[in-house]
Amino acid sequence: MILQSHRKILWQLKIRVGKYFMSSRIAAAVTTRTGFMPVLVTLWMVCVTNCGAILFYGTGDSNHNISAPGGIFADSGWQYQGLYGAYLGTIIAPQYFITAQHFGTQGGTFTHSGIFNGGSDVTYNIDGTANGGAGYWDIAGTDLRIFKVQEYFPTYAPLYTGSLEVGMTMVTMGRGGPRGAEVLVSSVLHGWESGSPDGIARWGSNTVGGIYSSALGDLLTATFSASGTAEEATLSNGDSGGGVFVNDEGVWKLAGINYSIDGRFDTNNITGDGSDFDAALFDRGGLYQGSDAFGWSYIPDLPPDNPSSMYASRISTNAAAISSIAVVPEASSAVMVMFAAVGTVLRRKRLTALA
Repeated sequence: MILQSHRKILWQLKIRVGKYFMSSRIAAAVTTRTGFMPVLVTLWMVCVTNCGAILFYGTGDSNHNISAPGGIFADSGWQYQGLYGAYLGTIIAPQYFITAQHFGTQGGTFTHSGIFNGGSDVTYNIDGTANGGAGYWDIAGTDLRIFKVQEYFPTYAPLYTGSLEVGMTMVTMGRGGPRGAEVLVSSVLHGWESGSPDGIARWGSNTVGGIYSSALGDLLTATFSASGTAEEATLSNGDSGGGVFVNDEGVWKLAGINYSIDGRFDTNNITGDGSDFDAALFDRGGLYQGSDAFGWSYIPDLPPDNPSSMYASRISTNAAAISSIAVVPEASSAVMVMFAAVGTVLRRKRLTALA
């Protein structure tokens, strides 16, 4: 469970979405006085269980999409994910992975788990001396963070550098909990509360619905729709840092890094009654959105669904900055990198076997 007394505000972000202004935060349910906010999908500051994944419209099965995607979603980025503490990161170059900033540092290793690479777990040591001893690079004006490892990855994700994300089908990955209790408005289902985190990686799909400029750079946004994609999903607590991929002429490329979701919600505007919650909603109508600290705004329950959204830090507008740090070798040196990566994997497997 998430303890309200342990939530801590790290920052706020304002985004104009239609007629509403929305703010983001890491742990507290804060909203501006002028409107609504997305909630960062990081773990809370204190968590007594393994904090976990993607929340689906079509099923509450906790075992849904816990292995590599197939069919139309084959090779859609799952193979480039790895475990960074309680979160995910995405491999983007022979010695680099990218993730989110807002949950802080998560230890000194990155594991390319067997569930992602189809084999055995391979653990890589993060280079703590990178960037003059900082141990990572933050992309200025964003929530993106890049780490370097001492060894070599055998494969890495291509970056999406175009500008046509809107309307594209996307696949996202994360470790947040599956859906919880039903959210009902006048006995009609409107969505589900965020469930207890379980630490299991899952993937789901959605459609990029828009791009919004914010204090933390451009964000891709996608709504949680009742008539959406085949594996319609949104984010839950713990999904921060996971990759968002789009299919660019037959190749799945990294387009975003999970950042936040809409929230919080309540069935009333009473302060201090403890009834507010995080949720994935295909219709926010009839609920209040906001916080006890700054008040609640009622969302009219009109015939068109008014779904909640997820947000991801956009890669394409930061691709040049990312590529200047996470250097991909030229073809002439790529063979040497490949041999180094194979050697890393073999050494790790031998060590595991001996242990």
